[in-house]
Amino acid sequence: MTRSSARVRTVKRSVWLTGLAALAVAGLVSAQPIPPPAPAPGSQPAPPVPPGPGAPAPEEAPPQEVPTPAPVVVPPISEKEIEPAPAAPVIPAPPPAPVRRARYDVAVLEALDKITAETLVFQAPVGKPVRFKGLIFTVRACERSTAEEPVQDSIAYLTIDSQPRTEAGKPTPPARQVFKGWMYASAPGLHPLQHPVYDAWVISCRAAAPAIASR
Repeated sequence: MTRSSARVRTVKRSVWLTGLAALAVAGLVSAQPIPPPAPAPGSQPAPPVPPGPGAPAPEEAPPQEVPTPAPVVVPPISEKEIEPAPAAPVIPAPPPAPVRRARYDVAVLEALDKITAETLVFQAPVGKPVRFKGLIFTVRACERSTAEEPVQDSIAYLTIDSQPRTEAGKPTPPARQVFKGWMYASAPGLHPLQHPVYDAWVISCRAAAPAIASR
């Protein structure tokens, strides 16, 4: 083979390779997607067209690998740092109900006439007026102290009215209250009757005797 024929073959190969390269470049340019035209000013952009069937799904980015953090070592808690639990509230027990005094329906009284030195011990039923000369006694309550009280006593709440007896042919004089309150058998001077002629005090409290049926 002569030198001129070899040169011709080299030139033909170069032309052939150049043509192949041009065809490859033309194919790549034609395979690129044509960008959509820019929307006119003032118009809304067209909605994206969903990919047709068989179109390849867009590739997702691979998940990033997050390194696992090293475990944190918590120092132990000392007993001094632990606060004690709050104590339960102490609910005081309710105080016991006070024992009520026993009440009776009859008061035993004693009265004194300071002028004649006459004394009389008599019974006065609760709620019923009883007269001793110019005094009228009305007992409202009579009770005895309980076993828990330091002093065993009889206490009566009564009112005393001063009213002279009615004389024949004369109108009944009005009654005048001279005492109202509690009297104590163990301390007659605690709430005494203040009267120039009479004096009175409590002896005891008792229950009324049961009625005896007559035959």
